[in-house]
Amino acid sequence: MNPHRAVQFRWDTCTVALHDLDSGPVTMAYSGIRLTCHEDGRVVADAWLPAGETPTYADDEALIAALRAAWRWSRDTGQPETAGGSLADHRQ
Repeated sequence: MNPHRAVQFRWDTCTVALHDLDSGPVTMAYSGIRLTCHEDGRVVADAWLPAGETPTYADDEALIAALRAAWRWSRDTGQPETAGGSLADHRQ
């Protein structure tokens, strides 16, 4: 394990503001998990992944890939990655 690296997992809500032409602004909130990679006390990558009441198979697979990538990154010296690229690619 790299003592200068840490990964934080926490429940988080992603809020999206939309503009409905008929009724004006609409705000929607989605439950999820935020993964934040820290190196030497600074944030180097951040990702939000959906984790609602009815997650899809794709949601589950994305979460598993991100968790595995974060775990591997915390033990290694490379850049944070997921199956689809870096954790920063999933930033919300």
